[in-house]
Amino acid sequence: MKNNSPSVEYDNYSQIYDFTRAANSETVEKLIRVLHVDSGSTLLDMGCGTGNYSAALQSVARNVIGIDASIGMIGQAQTKSPALQLVCGNVMSLPFDSQTFDGALTVQVLHHIKNKELFLKEAYRVLRKGAYLAIHTCSHSQLRAFWCHYYFPKGLEVNLTRIPDTDEIASMLQRNGFSDIGVEICYEDDVIVLNKPEYYLEKDYRDGDSTFALLNEEEIELGCQKLRQDISSGAIESIIRQFNSRIANKVGGSSLVYGRKVDYR
Repeated sequence: MKNNSPSVEYDNYSQIYDFTRAANSETVEKLIRVLHVDSGSTLLDMGCGTGNYSAALQSVARNVIGIDASIGMIGQAQTKSPALQLVCGNVMSLPFDSQTFDGALTVQVLHHIKNKELFLKEAYRVLRKGAYLAIHTCSHSQLRAFWCHYYFPKGLEVNLTRIPDTDEIASMLQRNGFSDIGVEICYEDDVIVLNKPEYYLEKDYRDGDSTFALLNEEEIELGCQKLRQDISSGAIESIIRQFNSRIANKVGGSSLVYGRKVDYR
């Protein structure tokens, strides 16, 4: 969805958005577990984008509703599963009654939200008592392990500023009424691990990544020059291997921060 992100026109990039994005099977399994999804569950995917996770969960749940601010993203999501119910709308003012959903998720969206407290309050409102919200994100340790930041270090700097660490997200959940808060690490995040270095040399790919919208042309060009050199020399293979070993064996590639609604608000 990438709601509230004026620097990236996701309608324009909706058709190429899935070029390196897919629903990771480990993440799907953990979402099913932490959200307690079963065949009777009705779920809300807040900022569903092109519907990768909505479609994956639709095969398990009774019903999945995805909401996104981009009509282009919604159009792409509809092709994933005709059974999906999709809404073009604002996650800051959800067009659903209170206590509607048995679970809610949001995948790599929170850092695009300016008023995170209101976002969490809206999620809390539409959940039934005892239902869980799961926030898919990257911890600061995980961000530091992404090999692309070796070439675009300013990208790491801005991401550490705009992406809350998992401890901070857990605190936000607690402040907004959630309990039983936990963090699950996902180690097999192929969206990160299997990204090919050549992708970052393509402007269309970079333009669809909100990180690059926050870098200036000089920072991007310097990174691309170094990346071209290392691809040509073969040095890139060693660099990627070193970074990815940290993801696979230590910090993981992404995280799920989750909490449970405890009352009828």
